[in-house]
Amino acid sequence: MNLQKVYINGIWRIILDMNDFFKWIIKRILLAIITIYVVITATYILLYISPGNPVQIYIDSLLARGYSKEYALMKAREVFGNYVNQTAFQAYLSYINGLLHGDLGRSLIYHEPVIKLIALETPYTVFLVSSSLILSYIIGVLIGLLTAKYSGGKIDSLITILSAAFNSIPNYIVAIILLLFFAIYNNYFPISGSYGIGVHPGFNLPFIINMLDHYTLPILSFSLPMIPGWILSIRSAAFSISQEDYVRYAKLRGVKSRTILLNYIGKTAVIPSFTRLMYSFGLLLGSATFIESIFGLYGIGSLYATALTSKDYPLAIGVLLVIVIISIIGNILADIIYGILDPRVRVGEE
Repeated sequence: MNLQKVYINGIWRIILDMNDFFKWIIKRILLAIITIYVVITATYILLYISPGNPVQIYIDSLLARGYSKEYALMKAREVFGNYVNQTAFQAYLSYINGLLHGDLGRSLIYHEPVIKLIALETPYTVFLVSSSLILSYIIGVLIGLLTAKYSGGKIDSLITILSAAFNSIPNYIVAIILLLFFAIYNNYFPISGSYGIGVHPGFNLPFIINMLDHYTLPILSFSLPMIPGWILSIRSAAFSISQEDYVRYAKLRGVKSRTILLNYIGKTAVIPSFTRLMYSFGLLLGSATFIESIFGLYGIGSLYATALTSKDYPLAIGVLLVIVIISIIGNILADIIYGILDPRVRVGEE
C-alpha cells in the first residue's frame, strides 16, 4: 500500500513538473510575440517620421517632367498601390492586417512581393552566418580545451591574454582590414560579390568553389572576432569543472589526462556554450548588414540596408521581422534546452 502511494505521488509530481514546464514555455512564447509586435511598430514609426518618402519622391519626379497631378497620382497608385493617399495610421493598419494574413506587402522600390525577395536573399545570409558560427565555435572549443590542459602555464597565459585583447574588436573592423590586405593590396580573394560574373548559381562544383572563394573573407570577418569569446568561455567552464570531485577522483584512479580532458571536462564544458550558439545566430543575423554591405554580398543584411536608405517601409519591416523571429526562436530554443538541463533556470523566474 505504501509503495502504491509513493508510486502515485511520484507520477503526480512528474505531471506537476511538466505542467510548470509548459507554463514556462508558453510564457516565453507570449513574451516573444509581444517583442515582435513592439519591434515592428517601433521600426514602422521610425521609418515613417524620418525625412524622405518614396511615394512623394516618385510623384514629384513625374510633376517635374511636366505630367499632370492626376496622371502622377494614377501612376503612383499603379506602382505603390494602397500606400498612396494613406495617412501614417491607415498605412500602419493596412500593413498589420496584411501581416495577420501572411502578407508582408510589396517592395516600394523593387515592385515585388517582400516575401519573395526575402526568400531569395535569406539562403546567402544563413550560409554566411552558420558557416562563420560553426567555424569559430570549433576553433574556440579546441583552443579553449588546450588552455585547460595547460592551465596555469605559459601557453594558457598567452592565449588568455590574446583572447582578452582581441575579444572586443568589432567584426566590421576585421572585415575592412582583411579586405584591404587580402583583396585590394594583394589580389588573393575577390573584392566583392557572392559569386563571379558568368558563374551560374546552382548545386554544382564550379559554383560552390567560386562561392567559397568569394565568402572566405566574409566568413573570416565574422569568425575571427568570435573565437576569443568561445576560448574564454570554454576555458572558464573547463577550469571550474576540473575542480570537481569526480575529476579529481578520476586523476587519482590513474585515468589518462586526455580521457579526462575530453570525456570528463570537455563534454560538460561544451554544453553551456552549445546553447549559446542559438543566441549568437540571431545576433549575427542582425550584424550581417555591415559585412554584406562591405563585401557587396547578397543577403537579407544588404537587402535591409537598401530598404532603409530607400525608405522602403514594407521591405525594411519584412526583413527586420524575419531577423527578429529567427533570433527569438533561437532564444526560445536555447531557453528550453537550458530549462531541461537545469530546472533551476525556469524555477528562478516564477
